[in-house]
Amino acid sequence: NERLISDEKPTRIYFIRHGETPLTPSRIFSGAGGSDPELSDRGREDAKSVAQELALRKPDVILASPMVRTRQTAQIISDISGIDYTCDEAWIEASFGRWDGLSVAEVKEKYPDEYREWVSSASFAQGGGESYEDVMARTEEAIENLVGEYPGKTVVVVTHNVVVKAAVCLALSAPIESIFHVDIAPCSITTVD
Repeated sequence: NERLISDEKPTRIYFIRHGETPLTPSRIFSGAGGSDPELSDRGREDAKSVAQELALRKPDVILASPMVRTRQTAQIISDISGIDYTCDEAWIEASFGRWDGLSVAEVKEKYPDEYREWVSSASFAQGGGESYEDVMARTEEAIENLVGEYPGKTVVVVTHNVVVKAAVCLALSAPIESIFHVDIAPCSITTVD
């Protein structure tokens, strides 16, 4: 691959999943059309820890999904790094439709056929929301736009589990079904050049 031997400085993206919310431990769906919860106390503490690590990595730009939990995480990163953040709709969480507000266990009980379809097909729009294929397509466009706007820069993107999973699959040129084998912990750093 020519890029691997090039002296061109790549755009480095640090994908950060937002901090924990009160819904995270119970595995409650909270997508683009959901309740939009705030960070929990643990989520704020984890955001401070990841912010301290990111400050050492000297980002040039911080972008965030406009959802409350991502803005709160981005604000903590901004406060510690001294760099303002900008909201961008491109990084919003998947929509889970009528599943929003339900736990995985509740979805399995109320919508067992839909749940089985969701865990086996990347084209299934869970709860009438957004399929993994849909998220993958918009994430690919968002990454292309980011790289075009910030070539050679170090960019922090504060976003959501499904979006980071999609970004990982795209970075690895992995089949879309690989998304079923990736999970992103709250306030983890996923690095893509």
